[in-house]
Amino acid sequence: MAFGLDREAAPMEHSPAIGSCLVHSPSINSTTGMTAVTVLIVDDDELVRELGAELLSDAGFQVLKAGNGEEALSLLESDPNVRVLFTDINMPGPLDGIALASVAAVRWPHLAIIVGSGNALPLSTGLPRGITFVRKPCSPESLIRLIRERTMMPA
Repeated sequence: MAFGLDREAAPMEHSPAIGSCLVHSPSINSTTGMTAVTVLIVDDDELVRELGAELLSDAGFQVLKAGNGEEALSLLESDPNVRVLFTDINMPGPLDGIALASVAAVRWPHLAIIVGSGNALPLSTGLPRGITFVRKPCSPESLIRLIRERTMMPA
């Protein structure tokens, strides 16, 4: 699957939360009338973050992006519509992905939380209950399926 960043197809607007962007998918709500699930993707690697946002937007999700844990917390505090947190584990700053997931699980218990890494594997006791770990890279289809399962969103 080739990834390209076509900003005509997915216009972005800047969020007041530390320069974050909300990616709008033109296909959202076009036929179902359902409210799109909002996913917050957190990764310090800009390319991974952009490609992930495009993939999820193309699959019909609203997408917010953050480059670190502090930015992600700010977005979670300002947007009550976020239903999924998908975060990398290894990030700079005081909040890595495990710490972010732990804080989010307590403060926003309604969130479906997915942490991923291609390097670090969390200890079985290192993740709070209900948090899903995925090994990166993972297939786009499996990530989309996982998010839909965790949010009970129809395919």
